Amino acid sequence: MPGGEARRDVYVKVAAVVVAILAVSFLHYATQTGKPVLHDLYRRLYYVPVGLGAVWFGLRGGVLAAAAVGLAYGPHILLHWQHESREVINQSMEVVFYFAFSGVIGYFADQERRLRVRCQSAALRLDRSYKQLRRQADLILEIEEQLRAADRLAAMGQLAAGVTHEIRNPLGSIRGTAEILREEFPPGHPKAEFLDILVRETERLNRVVEDFLGYARQGQQAETEACDLGKVVHQTAALTEAQARKAGVEVRCEVPEGLTVRGSPGQLTQVVLNLVLNAVQASPPGGEVRVTAEVRPGRVPGREYREVEGKLVFLQVEDRGPGLPADVLSHAFQPFFTTKEEGTGLGLAISKRIAEAHGGRIAAENRPERGARFTLILPLAPDS
Repeated sequence: MPGGEARRDVYVKVAAVVVAILAVSFLHYATQTGKPVLHDLYRRLYYVPVGLGAVWFGLRGGVLAAAAVGLAYGPHILLHWQHESREVINQSMEVVFYFAFSGVIGYFADQERRLRVRCQSAALRLDRSYKQLRRQADLILEIEEQLRAADRLAAMGQLAAGVTHEIRNPLGSIRGTAEILREEFPPGHPKAEFLDILVRETERLNRVVEDFLGYARQGQQAETEACDLGKVVHQTAALTEAQARKAGVEVRCEVPEGLTVRGSPGQLTQVVLNLVLNAVQASPPGGEVRVTAEVRPGRVPGREYREVEGKLVFLQVEDRGPGLPADVLSHAFQPFFTTKEEGTGLGLAISKRIAEAHGGRIAAENRPERGARFTLILPLAPDS
């Protein structure tokens, strides 16, 4: 309960006790002594404010209420019953009973209040322990999932290495044979078209094998070093100039240098290149791809799988294309999911694995103004 409401509640309860004492005292003083039955009833009514004071405010509150009753009722005893010593004694003993009653009720009220406080404190400790255990359980489950994923990737890597070796040699032979035959069938020959299809399909199959092998190899992060993410982005943007110019799209890079992260420059270049090329391909002619970055406070990986307070760099790649449909957005980072006719569906999946290997993550969303936004989130080096 907020402090203002608590004080207001105390004032209301004090006022209720005072008003009850004054009301019963008024009845005593306003009733003639010739009506002893009514005065006996009024004396019993004093137990109501005394009991309320003890219940609401404990032993101290009950004793104070009993004392207030004694001060209010005492003059009535001395003024109206002084000629009957027996009645003075009886009514004085009643005042003593007020104090005894308030002491008993107040004592148990204090005990109940202390017990309630201890129970609330224990409940809070149990709640904190439960939340901590839940976080630890979630962390254990996450680590177990990462270990299972690492085992699967290790097995996939071994399989990919074997399959790639077995497929590459036949592909090389098929392409070499097709190129030799293409020399005998110049352009315009009826069979030249089929040889072009053969060479093109062998190239596509080779790209699929290379992407599959690249995805499997991302199970472990390569050797890391301190690298300037701004320089990586500018160098990568320069690599996309030719393709962007061909598509009639402008790439604007607004990332400052000096954003130092720990990682592999080659892998980070691969992620940025994939995001920028995807944005270029999604943009209409005359469109624009904007690359920006900002630093925000957040949780970063610490020792022993714990997260600590730190800084994160948010690298955003935005396009002005039609955006991503809901079904595509929810599966964008799944392996082998693609909307491109000649895509393998591994580019974003590999980018996601690289981001996670660097202690970060990658997210996709649609911009309210139109277009898509991909955000690469990486921990900023502590000395940046």
